[in-house]
Amino acid sequence: MERSRVARRQDSTTNKRKKTGKQPKTKSKKPMWKRIFLLGFMLFIAAVIAFGAYTVYAIATAPELDEEKLVDTYPIQLISAEGEPLEGAGQIREYVSIDDISEVMQQAVVSIEDRRFYEHNGIDLRRIGGAVVANLTDGFGAEGGSTITQQLVKQSFLSTDKKLKRKLQEQWLALKLEREYTKEQILEMYLNKNYYGSGGYGVQTASKRYFNKPVSEVNYQEAAILAGLPQRPSAYDPINGDQELTRYRQEQVLSAMKRDGHISEEQYNEALDVAIADVISPGEETEEEAFTRAIYSRVQAELEEDYGLEQSDIYGTGLKVYTSINKELHTKFNSDIKSDNVNIPGGSFPADELRMGATVLNTKTGEIVAIIDSQQAKQGDKSYRDYSNEKRQIGSTAKPIFDYGPGIENGQWSTGKILLDAPLEGSYKPNNYYQEYRGQNTMRYFLTISGNTPAVRAFQEVRDEFGQGAIESFAKNLGVEPMYAGEEVLEANALGAAEASTTQMAAAYAAFGTNGMYTKPHLIQKIEFNDGSSINSPIKAKQAMEDYTAYMLTDMLRDVVSGANGTYEPGAFPWDVAGKTGTTNDEQDKWFTGYTTDYSISVWTGKVSGASETANKPNYAQYYFEYMMQQVTNATGQPDRFQRPDSVLSLGNELYVKGTKPKDLQPEKLVAPTGASVNYDEEAQTGSVSWSYDFDGAQADGYTDVTFTVTQKSADGSEQVVGTTGKTSVNIANLAEGDTTFTIVANATNPLTGEQQSAPAQASYSIEPKEEPKEEEENPSDEENSEDEPSDENNGNGNENGNGNGDGNGEDTTGEQTPDEPATDEGSGEGTDEPTDGDDSGTPLEGQSNGESSDTNRGNGNSNNGNN
Repeated sequence: MERSRVARRQDSTTNKRKKTGKQPKTKSKKPMWKRIFLLGFMLFIAAVIAFGAYTVYAIATAPELDEEKLVDTYPIQLISAEGEPLEGAGQIREYVSIDDISEVMQQAVVSIEDRRFYEHNGIDLRRIGGAVVANLTDGFGAEGGSTITQQLVKQSFLSTDKKLKRKLQEQWLALKLEREYTKEQILEMYLNKNYYGSGGYGVQTASKRYFNKPVSEVNYQEAAILAGLPQRPSAYDPINGDQELTRYRQEQVLSAMKRDGHISEEQYNEALDVAIADVISPGEETEEEAFTRAIYSRVQAELEEDYGLEQSDIYGTGLKVYTSINKELHTKFNSDIKSDNVNIPGGSFPADELRMGATVLNTKTGEIVAIIDSQQAKQGDKSYRDYSNEKRQIGSTAKPIFDYGPGIENGQWSTGKILLDAPLEGSYKPNNYYQEYRGQNTMRYFLTISGNTPAVRAFQEVRDEFGQGAIESFAKNLGVEPMYAGEEVLEANALGAAEASTTQMAAAYAAFGTNGMYTKPHLIQKIEFNDGSSINSPIKAKQAMEDYTAYMLTDMLRDVVSGANGTYEPGAFPWDVAGKTGTTNDEQDKWFTGYTTDYSISVWTGKVSGASETANKPNYAQYYFEYMMQQVTNATGQPDRFQRPDSVLSLGNELYVKGTKPKDLQPEKLVAPTGASVNYDEEAQTGSVSWSYDFDGAQADGYTDVTFTVTQKSADGSEQVVGTTGKTSVNIANLAEGDTTFTIVANATNPLTGEQQSAPAQASYSIEPKEEPKEEEENPSDEENSEDEPSDENNGNGNENGNGNGDGNGEDTTGEQTPDEPATDEGSGEGTDEPTDGDDSGTPLEGQSNGESSDTNRGNGNSNNGNN
């Protein structure tokens, strides 16, 4: 038995060893997709639990329904720079019962905002999905995702953030609201809470403002306008907004009403046949409303564009907006200008023929201090136009932006850069406002007098050397958009074809006064939400140009206001002011934009349709500028002077960029006369000195008023000025024996360096001394015998005759030249020649060129006489 157990043990051991030599079977793993699915499912369950927990938390922390908050409105509050409320800005509302709201008005609102309003319980799941489809097929805004109930809850109780918590609370409160109030009550509160533009809350206020009637009387055309407003009140506003956008939104509402069977196809078409201007009939505004409506409209735009707020975040949430408006100055400017309490030409502004707009802003910050928007709206006005914010062609106020600024920025031009005022070549050939052309002069001079052809040449030079992008970027950096023909920047931009508003121009010129720092013009300094949180203005200054460009433009624009050649009429200020005039064709538009280190002001006046040709002849814009600049300075104190940066150096009255060689300030030396010669008739003792001169070369170097001074130096050393002339010859007479030297120098004026004199040219003429007869000693024997020696007498006569013949030959020679003397006489007569010279023509260089031609011919005549 024992052996048997041992044997069995051995057999077992052997078997085990054999088994260990085999590969064991591995247990199969689950497929990867099952593992991923399982993990996803677990995460989903966790998310559902977390979302459920968060939903419970959101509902638990949701505000209670408060009927007072449901009924009351929370309009935007506008605060002035001094911390005072701006009255009349968004504070108007008249509450109206649902029974006094026309049925068609209710239908219009439900169709466009919440077509299943009477069917859902506060949340419309079908609407959420349908809104996406509708916006894709019918255009953005055709249908929203929130129900009327949700919108009412949001405006009444919740903040404007986009967090999930707020959305969950909105849906919960909508369900709760539907359980506690009827559909009619909810719709009534909604229609009385909405903002409808022009500072009015509630559908009753809007109806009276736009149609001058209660909302109980509006028809379907009017109801469609009102129902479309809450989505974008400022854009769709039929008076203050764009009436094309108003029509677009009205069509969306009418289409929704037709879809829901509230109007017929015929009514739909009839409504679209009537212009928006013919549908509205505005009520008259109060003075306070008229003064603040432009502010309110701009605030709305800034909240959307600069702060990124949606309409639902802005209106009815109690938003407090702190503005930069100086209430006292803003009110005074509007009141004085609209009541003709300003000293302007003629004493009153022709409001039946002209409109005006103006903007006053802080030079350093770009904040708008005041805006003036022409005449007060009256009963029945079909549209309101904020002329301070409306774009018009800017005329010659464009020259620093499109011509001279880009030249300094890219080419480091000095203010003494020489430009030419002469007829232009090419397809664009504008004239000057003055009648003649003024030849060559400095950039400073031509900007001061507002010459047109030099400005166009500056534009062309920058474009050709640096590309049109240099001009584009300079203008756009200042908030001004060029005019194009396709992709090409039009040459007409050089003289103001581009359009801008007074607000844009005031901001652009302000950058010249801040060493090139541009700040987008804005009204809002800070916004504050009803929960106490706030956001400061996101707008920051940016470097739009080099500091040397800004200062050199400013220094030249000073001369426009206070220089002897400036185009500013009212007269210089007792403090540092720079600015520029601007006029478009036929004086359709007139501008003045100017600035100090504290304020920048731009004023526009323009003709209405049918205005007389002379309506805009007086410079109202300049006198309005003077009035406003005086008022802001009196209120806030005299401004500092503009400070020249280290990058700018001066040479005389001109400025240049440090580190550059100011070629324009160091003109070539005045070219000297050449080819001087003397033609002289010794017997007649008259003649002329003539020379040649490169008038074109002198002109190309910037010289004008070329004259010549001729000095005569005789053999005895005495000197005298023979004469000064604009011609290339001068008459001479009575030359002394010996060598006579004539020195000719050119004199001219250079706008940079003043009077200049050229190197001399010289010519000499020599007259040989005449031989005097020798005296013989007296011989008494000869005297005694003189009567007896006739042959000696004959010899003496012969000698005398010989001498005489010698002289006679000279006279005969002169006699031979007699036939040519008329040519010499013509040359002599030129001293009293006729008025074809430059001084008489008004274009000196052209006159001198003509003089050169005639003098050269005369010189040839003298030369020929000499040769003959």
